[in-house]
Amino acid sequence: MTTHLAGIVPVVTKQMDFQLDWHDCLMPIAPNFYAIERAVLECAYAGCKTIWIIANDDTTPLVRHRIGDFVQDPVYLKRKSRFPSQQRQQIPIFYVPIASNHSNKANCISWTILFGAKTALEIGNTISKWVSPSKYYVSFPYSVYPAEAVRPSRQDISNHDFFLTFKEKSFKTNDMLGFTFNNEHLIKILDVFRDTENSFLLGDNLSNEEVFFENNFTLDKAFGRVILDTDDGVSVPWFYPIDSWDAYCKYLASEEKSSIRHPGKLVMSYREFNPVGEDNE
Repeated sequence: MTTHLAGIVPVVTKQMDFQLDWHDCLMPIAPNFYAIERAVLECAYAGCKTIWIIANDDTTPLVRHRIGDFVQDPVYLKRKSRFPSQQRQQIPIFYVPIASNHSNKANCISWTILFGAKTALEIGNTISKWVSPSKYYVSFPYSVYPAEAVRPSRQDISNHDFFLTFKEKSFKTNDMLGFTFNNEHLIKILDVFRDTENSFLLGDNLSNEEVFFENNFTLDKAFGRVILDTDDGVSVPWFYPIDSWDAYCKYLASEEKSSIRHPGKLVMSYREFNPVGEDNE
């Protein structure tokens, strides 16, 4: 059965210390290139059939204004043929707001990832089992490394458990490097969240549930407990977190920043799908 790999880009998380008028995911990492765009590009290189950006309604309009309804698969754009336009593959992008009844997990990036995957699965199941995702690739807008680093592993990403590493860092050390999980992992982690919330209802209430979920369901604790059958990850040549002002300054001061650039408007620019029953002017 063909794997439907869905890209998950978690935007909703704990507010960082940039304190600017725009969202933290819109920090520039190169001229005319934002952190959220690099994360979407990574999903495209990984071979995702759909990309799900989990962002609330106060963030989505500006993000969507930059990215639009789809991006082109950069791998297909580089293939030579007599009619290149017929070889292009569009990757639809969907924007998912976190439900208001999950506000107690607003600072938990693991929950943001799970909620996006759960939404993608539920919507896919209502349409057809053939479009329902069976695996998820997570890419973060709060770290920078070459998006094209996943290109050589594109087939492995769809067929095997996969994660990126840099030196000793990975999602297993709570670092925001790309990784995959499947529906079995999804169900297991959701069960842990559900059992934890049920314990609150049975009397084990905490004074601050947001802090509890943030501290006890980090990437390593939430996903590391169920993603066990993974060999050595695929190493990226360099990696910089940009989840704080100091970390962002280190990236800007690095030599590697000069290698990051916008992939070009043909790959990524604001474009909309043609509405049903209407013609493009």
